[in-house]
Amino acid sequence: MVKFSVVALSFFIFFSPAGQTASQKSAPSLPAPIQKALNSCKVPKGDFSLSVIPLTDKGTVLKFNSAAPRVPASSAKVITSAAALQLLGPAKVWTTRFISAEEPDKNGVLSGDLYLVGHGAPSMTIERFWLLVDNLRARGVKEIKGNIIADRSHFDVAPHDPFAFDGEGNRPYNLGPDALMVNSRSFFIKIRPDKEAGVAYLYPEPRIAGVKLPESIPLSKEGCGAWRKQINPDFSNPLKPAFKGKFPLKCGPKDYFYTSLSADQYLQVVFADMWKKAGGTWKGKVVQGKLPDDSDDYKVLASSYSEPLTKLVYNMNKYSDNIIARQLFLALAKTQKDEPKNLEGARAAVYEWAASLKIPPSSLKIDNGSGLSRTTAISTDAFVTVLKHMWNAPQMPEFVSSLPISGVDGTMRKRHVAQGSAHVKTGYIQNVRSIAGYVQTKSGERYAVAAIVNGPSAVNSIPVMDAVISWVYGR
Repeated sequence: MVKFSVVALSFFIFFSPAGQTASQKSAPSLPAPIQKALNSCKVPKGDFSLSVIPLTDKGTVLKFNSAAPRVPASSAKVITSAAALQLLGPAKVWTTRFISAEEPDKNGVLSGDLYLVGHGAPSMTIERFWLLVDNLRARGVKEIKGNIIADRSHFDVAPHDPFAFDGEGNRPYNLGPDALMVNSRSFFIKIRPDKEAGVAYLYPEPRIAGVKLPESIPLSKEGCGAWRKQINPDFSNPLKPAFKGKFPLKCGPKDYFYTSLSADQYLQVVFADMWKKAGGTWKGKVVQGKLPDDSDDYKVLASSYSEPLTKLVYNMNKYSDNIIARQLFLALAKTQKDEPKNLEGARAAVYEWAASLKIPPSSLKIDNGSGLSRTTAISTDAFVTVLKHMWNAPQMPEFVSSLPISGVDGTMRKRHVAQGSAHVKTGYIQNVRSIAGYVQTKSGERYAVAAIVNGPSAVNSIPVMDAVISWVYGR
């Protein structure tokens, strides 16, 4: 377990007089409901940071340990999405293309290799990939004699170990970036328990030839807690996963996503299945490679365009999608036309953007843009600075609408504090709990809010976060 080093600060309410208008005021002490929640959840004051600022010239400023950079978990996506909307623009899209040195002959045969070139699309669902394959078939291609050359050269990133962060390497959220990411490299299973039969039936969606699932797994009477561990998945044969445990009947229907194949293996299985279903013939394999530099005369046989950035940011923040965040973060790197994107360039772009908002360098350290990191560190002051900036930015509608709404959707769907009046990104990893977003008070005023708990007490600190939202809502 990684221990957090917390900046030692005195425990007091702090605000910057230079940044406070005459009609704003600071709270004289930590509000009683928040203090009560801290005590009840046994959260030490040294583990807690808080910033609350009005979005107008009126209102109360509340800050507590607010300059201390802390690990924010997925609330870091607030920074990634804000920077992306401003630096790339809400209408930004990404392309994925099938490219060949030649057109198919009169019989629909491609005699050479076919290049599948990715440009770092943050998301390509299985449905979009199917349409891309179908477009290739509609172009008149019936048979591919050569291999599929997977070109991932748009990203220059180190090999990624999906098991390194928390040991859950078969969960898609742990995957690293891939310039040719398809469907989060995942398989989807509907788990549907049948009490009478004593089993839970497994239904793959879609069905992919070459991937074989057991028809069912036994039911148990256990509580529905860590059900993913209770089914005890075994991916030693990645094309034929086994489930050696039992599924708790009390869980009811569940959806299960997993990843078990390398990037090229996944493309091999999925493309082969879809191409055959489209009526095409192919006996080659997927291999890693790069489109030749002298490919100006090559033919684009089929193209896919991603959803616009606005929709991608919506999905990323509402459902805390780490893969979209990692891909999007890399897209921020400033590069020449054919220069690959890398993490160093992405960080530099975010720091330059943050500096334009007068955020101190010590308040913001970004690792990969997703928050799935122990080295990312952001102060609550930095969060509310970004939130207030985005409230007044042209991209405000797209940004605010991407944040989960309390008691309504996304990761705030089951948290009914300030029902419908808070747009808040949440964050949680071991020893970290956080929120960052907006709260509209009962009287109609709006505030930017950020709170972080770092330390062992974070696991039970949801009531602290809800107390912060509730206190602001009641202003």
